[in-house]
Amino acid sequence: MPWPSITDFTGAIQNPSECFHDPELAQGMPTWHPLRGTPLVYSGNFASVYPLSCASRKFAVRCFTREVKDQKERYDHLSNYLRHTLPPTLVEFEFHEQGIRVRGEWYPIVKMEWVNGDPLNRYVSAHLDTPSGLSRIARRWRGAVGDLLSREIAHNDLQHGNVMVQEDGDIKLVDYDGIFLPQYRGQPSPEIGHQNFQHPLRTSQDYAGYVDNFPALVIYLSLLALDAEPRLWERFNNDDNLIFKKSDYADPSGSECFRALMSSPSDTVRELAGYLQECCTLPPNRIADLDSILESGSPAAPAPPPPFAPPADVVSEYRRMIQAGRAPSPLRPSVQPGAAPSAPVAPPPVPGRVVRCPQCGQLNMAAHIYCEAELCAATLHPGNRYCAYCGESNPINVKYCPECGRLAS
Repeated sequence: MPWPSITDFTGAIQNPSECFHDPELAQGMPTWHPLRGTPLVYSGNFASVYPLSCASRKFAVRCFTREVKDQKERYDHLSNYLRHTLPPTLVEFEFHEQGIRVRGEWYPIVKMEWVNGDPLNRYVSAHLDTPSGLSRIARRWRGAVGDLLSREIAHNDLQHGNVMVQEDGDIKLVDYDGIFLPQYRGQPSPEIGHQNFQHPLRTSQDYAGYVDNFPALVIYLSLLALDAEPRLWERFNNDDNLIFKKSDYADPSGSECFRALMSSPSDTVRELAGYLQECCTLPPNRIADLDSILESGSPAAPAPPPPFAPPADVVSEYRRMIQAGRAPSPLRPSVQPGAAPSAPVAPPPVPGRVVRCPQCGQLNMAAHIYCEAELCAATLHPGNRYCAYCGESNPINVKYCPECGRLAS
């Protein structure tokens, strides 16, 4: 039986009590399209997303338009990885293998917290005339991608449609189908992202923490360039990008967009445009993360050191000594005559390695944000702290200030 189409899902969702296995979704109500009289749907490459209102909460129901065999396993891994450290940019989600019934068969869904905001391209279009409005979002973008990187997470498809900006400027990321976690190192990527944001040389073998570095710079530079020159939007936006296209990365020297940015009134935009041009010629794994580029002024990450190997002549000489019975004994630490060897000194205890939950009393590792007790999940670190750079009050668990994008002290 063929996998359901958008039309099939749209038809099923008109009767939530009949199509959903989850009791909360079964009591929900779809948002209706004002002209068509059918459930409102947002379509992507691999899924359709339906807003569903349930009592006092609203969810995004993600229905997949193609089968992915390891989908449940990937979402289970992600859920476990984020159990105690959900980044501020991600929203709560649940994978349901028996999610929606279509034509009498069950298909998986992801039930996600609804984000009240606009996709990045729509937000940019509405705020082109807001003084310094886009540069403020750029600072928050720096903090958002820095926070993900610090947790060894890569979104894997950073683009305008997957970046939501709320009314207060907070940034949320959606679409977690291809997220990279450390345990996936060495595996091929399930997707290679939106072509107008990804490195021109990227392949499915580029699946590591560095895959977000190129699109993070593209988005950051685009926001600053549009803040300095709003008219760039009319010249270069095509409803499927911000200002750059795939062809710009393939031929930076012949790109009209790059030429426009190299003439920007902003010194920072001109400098970053030069960095992005250089990035287009580097292998994807040599591109530095956004924070490093902004701090060091270089788009290239240090090359990994080659594995150590002793010179061939040393190896040959040692082999001859072994065969002749003349190989030296391994060195042992010298001990003064009459002095007993000192006992190994245990490292001093590190304060704060565990904390006691204020609600249920269970001991937890201090790195956890929420209590590990299954029936508790209380916040272990209540209160806020203040950014040393801009003074903004931040939640205790953020690693990067959401206001200025700097690493929280």
